[in-house]
Amino acid sequence: MKKKNHIKMRFSTLLLCCLAILLCAVPCGAEIVPNDKVASGDILNVGIEPGMDVDRIENNWLHVLGTMNLYPGAYVDCIIYAHDGSTINIYGGELGTGYFIMLMGSASTAVVTVYGTGFMVDGVDIDPSASQFSVVGSGVLTGSYEDGAPINLLFLSDVPIHLHLKALDAEVEIDIKPGGNPNNINLRSKGVVPVAVLTTKDFDASTIDTDPDTDTVKFAGASPVRWRLCDVDDDGDDDLLFHFKTQELELNENSTEATLTIETNNGVISGTDTVRIVQSKKK
Repeated sequence: MKKKNHIKMRFSTLLLCCLAILLCAVPCGAEIVPNDKVASGDILNVGIEPGMDVDRIENNWLHVLGTMNLYPGAYVDCIIYAHDGSTINIYGGELGTGYFIMLMGSASTAVVTVYGTGFMVDGVDIDPSASQFSVVGSGVLTGSYEDGAPINLLFLSDVPIHLHLKALDAEVEIDIKPGGNPNNINLRSKGVVPVAVLTTKDFDASTIDTDPDTDTVKFAGASPVRWRLCDVDDDGDDDLLFHFKTQELELNENSTEATLTIETNNGVISGTDTVRIVQSKKK
């Protein structure tokens, strides 16, 4: 009798060990979406943040007819097929090796958007002003998500993929009237005030894209009359020098500082420097 009980205990222990191994082999949060699809009108949120529906999806195919949102930490070990009328927003996450996102043929109204910056396709930079890109058959999109995590997504598509650039608002160093100290401004002057955006170890002023046909640059409310790249501080690198009409500046006799702002496709660049308002000398 003791021998039989001993055999039963060994068998039970072995069974428990096998179950433990099987449970450990199942990925945490793994989910098989019902019918392998996100139905029209449904929303599926995938990611590791609180409130997500799942953090991992494993299927041979995932057919998206509704809305699918991928957030940081999401992992999809399957092929995603965006059907006509579907929406896929990719804020983060990754695909398993060899898997891809597919928009072909009848998926002409599917909207797939990737949120990030520094976009490249097959190693070639995408124009920073572009709001979408197309691939010929297939292409790998790389770059960085908004949280800094790397993007590596394989697309098979003849439908454009939308891009949403991360806003990179930046505080930069500017120099009003380079070489002058204090920065005296006579508001009655009919001349111009030079303002330089300086290149530093943290910022390259030569990368600023200014469009002369748009009103994207402002200094104390005024738009520039001209600008050029030059080394204003003699440190061996190019700075961006603007000139503004003095009488267009929205300053007064109590002003002690002025701000330059530049709206770019990737955020707002701004910098502030001190000013000293002076009056014309009487004859």
